[in-house]
Amino acid sequence: MDTTALSNLLAYSTQLACIVLVATLLPPLLRLDAPGVRYGYWRAVAALCLVLPWLQGRHLPAVSAGTVSVTAGASFARVAAARPATSTPSIDWLTVALVILAAGIALRLIWIGAGLVQLRALRSAGAPAPPSEVIDELQRVIGTRAEIRYVPGLGQPVTFGAIRPVVLLPETLLDQPLDVQRAVLGHELFHVQRRDWAWILLEELGCAVLWFNPAVWWLISRVQLAREEVVDELAVLLTGHRRTYVEALLAFADRTPLAPAPAFARRRHLFRRVMLISREVAMSSRRVVASCAVMALVVGFGSWYAVSAFPLVGGPQQTLQKTPGPLEQKAVPITPENPVPRRVVAAPAEYPAEAAAQDATGSVTLLVTVDQQGQVAETRVTAFRVRTSALQMDFSGVRPEDLDRRVGTFAPEQLATARPVLDAFIKSAVTAVEQWRYDAPYQGPISFPITISLAPKLSGGAGGAGSQGATGRVSFTADGAVRVGGNIRQPTKIKDVRPVYPPIAQTARVSGVVIVEARIEGDGRVSQARVLRSIPLLDQAALDAVTQWEFQPTLMNGVPVPVIMTLTVNFTLN
Repeated sequence: MDTTALSNLLAYSTQLACIVLVATLLPPLLRLDAPGVRYGYWRAVAALCLVLPWLQGRHLPAVSAGTVSVTAGASFARVAAARPATSTPSIDWLTVALVILAAGIALRLIWIGAGLVQLRALRSAGAPAPPSEVIDELQRVIGTRAEIRYVPGLGQPVTFGAIRPVVLLPETLLDQPLDVQRAVLGHELFHVQRRDWAWILLEELGCAVLWFNPAVWWLISRVQLAREEVVDELAVLLTGHRRTYVEALLAFADRTPLAPAPAFARRRHLFRRVMLISREVAMSSRRVVASCAVMALVVGFGSWYAVSAFPLVGGPQQTLQKTPGPLEQKAVPITPENPVPRRVVAAPAEYPAEAAAQDATGSVTLLVTVDQQGQVAETRVTAFRVRTSALQMDFSGVRPEDLDRRVGTFAPEQLATARPVLDAFIKSAVTAVEQWRYDAPYQGPISFPITISLAPKLSGGAGGAGSQGATGRVSFTADGAVRVGGNIRQPTKIKDVRPVYPPIAQTARVSGVVIVEARIEGDGRVSQARVLRSIPLLDQAALDAVTQWEFQPTLMNGVPVPVIMTLTVNFTLN
């Protein structure tokens, strides 16, 4: 979970609070006393809250002056917020919040699990109910076949189990009048007949996941209270004695209920339940329909307002930003006195599964801006290259402002093939580079280009910006390849691509020889390359050129084999 997900969780919680507040005000205003209607109403509100994240869109986050976006190519690139140009805080509050959330969920689940274990223990401790005409009659009339057991020391009647329902009754119930026993047992058997146990478990799981939101607790309590009111009404109709049923509620109201099973009587719900039982509740069908329409309209409007006032934020905007970010605009020029700093922390770029499906290779060139502390504060995609068996897209020498136009020259079916691959390449490169760290520059911030190359079995990038300085080597796969030398002769280059001298290197008067190690496949193409001797401002140009070279296949016993060889790329200032 990242900061976006955490902020969305906070926004969603606020939306729920607004909706539950509006929903709570309506039943008293409309005098909605019919238990069945109230139960349906609260369940509908709970269902709305559950599906609310999928009923609303996502707002794109605004980019403020202190936040810079990582740019990417046209319609297939993603943009990710860059890290602010500040030192790493001593406390990771995001991690702290996630730990607290996870701990709360775990504790609540443990509490539910402990309650289930206790219910099983009570079931074992109880004795089966002796044969009784009252029990047989109630089971037959209600249409249930539940196991009934009397448990010594049990405070309240308990019903649990969906497939094999069990009703646990306090042993002291046998001392009550027969009418009270009939009312209590009828109440519990109606829970069995309605399969309320499954709904109760789902409600408890919802409370466990959103334990930090009081609105969720209040909403679930309203659902459970309305359910008990419905069962009260059914039990009164079954027994025909309102006063006897009230006496049954009063007999167990002060006893502690067992969670997560439904409580037969709770002290805080007792007044309302007794009031509803003591009087006839009649609502005409016209009034029910009108009340439901008003409630749907008001709750719907409240939900729309809550979503508008506290919107969920979507993923980063997928557009190409052609202009430098605020920190890049303040970057100090690279000079011999202010060189590119050495990379001290590296993270490999993972070869994405979307590319593996098409056996694609490619590279992404990023303009990286490092702040005064050596952190990667901004990254901006300036070029990219993708090559598959059916398509080759090479935008290595295209200006960022021309990328949209160049991408538009490809056929729609080609774009449909390249889109997931290119998007995955850019995401992998950006994710890796955002984790890199450099020595503090002599004068910062400082901007420089790097290139991340991606190929099958290659989970790393080679490029400029001192990418070799942190580890000395970049992940490179030599499996199945032979090294040039001895009896293995150097293959002949049949396609040469001259490197493009980076303007930033020309301005800084940087020249020299970049030594590259390359893997040449059996078809003569360069599939992987890494820098052995680095000149940071020239590495990207050398890799861009080398990965486009082609050679005559190397044969062993008449069979083409991949080879590893060392190449040099010379940069000379005129």
